[in-house]
Amino acid sequence: MPVAASSPDMTSRVVTIQWLGHSSFLIMTPGGTVVLTDPHPRHPSPAGPNVVTISNEHFTHNQARTVPGNAQVLRGRTADGTWVEVNVIVEDLAINALPSSGGNATDIPVPNTIFVFRTEGLCIVHLGNLRQPLNEAQRQRLGRPDVLMIPIDGQWTLAYDQIAVTITQLRPAIVLPMHYDFPEHAQLFMQFIKETVPVRTMSEKTLHLTRTTLPGTSEVVVVGYREGNR
Repeated sequence: MPVAASSPDMTSRVVTIQWLGHSSFLIMTPGGTVVLTDPHPRHPSPAGPNVVTISNEHFTHNQARTVPGNAQVLRGRTADGTWVEVNVIVEDLAINALPSSGGNATDIPVPNTIFVFRTEGLCIVHLGNLRQPLNEAQRQRLGRPDVLMIPIDGQWTLAYDQIAVTITQLRPAIVLPMHYDFPEHAQLFMQFIKETVPVRTMSEKTLHLTRTTLPGTSEVVVVGYREGNR
């Protein structure tokens, strides 16, 4: 069954995911809880979220000070890199986190946090700047996500073949590519990944999800994509 883009099943409680750009998403629950992931200086949030999550401290991921309102800011690491356990419930949204290794634009490994969001029976995983394949303990904790937000730049985070392995291991219903800035990056990734997972593009940047609208097998959905965009 295809993912609803703009016409959700109104008989169910709908979870909305909007890609703002790079690794920044807005996740909105049926109860009105809003979380913003990895705030980016060039992709401002159109709404004041309840929660901001920051996967790593690169400036393209950690601009919490630019976010409107007084959101609770969640980090998996302290300023000195010490791991902080995240286990938070905000209204109808549960948020957990796992430590991992990451990378940044200067090719320097940095601490990374994987955030897991659960609401309305859906499990949404944001891998942040994941730089190395998941280990067995991480895979066990993540289980089988319904939505997997995965970096696809292929240079500073996972390589393409590692992305394919990660998707095959976790078997998410929906894969949302992130951590890229130009359509050419998405085109290169789609050309590679279509041999492993079906790919669909949509010009809209927003998904409306319920359990009944999830595809039965893994599907890559490239949102905000228009052929020929520059």
